[in-house]
Amino acid sequence: MRTSADAAGALNPRQKRFVEEYLICGNAAEAAEAAGYSPANAAVRGERLLKDPAVQRYRRELEQALFESLGVSPAWIGRRLVEIVERCMQATPHYSRNPETRQREPDGCWEFDPTGAMRALHELDEHLRSLHREDETENELRSFEDWLSEQNNDSRL
Repeated sequence: MRTSADAAGALNPRQKRFVEEYLICGNAAEAAEAAGYSPANAAVRGERLLKDPAVQRYRRELEQALFESLGVSPAWIGRRLVEIVERCMQATPHYSRNPETRQREPDGCWEFDPTGAMRALHELDEHLRSLHREDETENELRSFEDWLSEQNNDSRL
C-alpha cells in the first residue's frame, strides 16, 4: 500500500494544497482558488483535480489520518450505530397535558422510534457490507463522500 508520502510525492505543491483546502471547505472551486489556481478557471480545474487518481489517493489518506486522529474507526461507527438502534427501540412514556394540573403527565401509552431504528439498522447493514467489500478489495480506502454518496443512492431505492 502506498503511504501518504508516496501519494503526495506524485503531486506538485499546488495540488497538495488543493487537497488540503478541499478537505477544509468541501468546494472544489474554492479549494482550487485557495491553492493558487486562476479564479477564472478554478471550478473546471477543481473538478479535474478531484478526478485525478493521485489526488484521490492523497485525499483518502489525509481523510484516513483525520479519522484516526479523531478516534473514528469502522468499529467506532459500528458501536454508534448499534447504540442508535438501541435508543430508538427503547420504549419511552408518552406524555399528555393534564388540563386540571396544566402539567405534562404520562398517559399510559409507550412509544418508540421505528423509523429511526430501521434507518440505523440499514446503516449498520451497509457499514458491515462495506467492511466486507473493503476486505475483498485489499483494504482500499474510500473517501467519506464516496461512502455517503453510496448511502444516499441506497436510500433512494
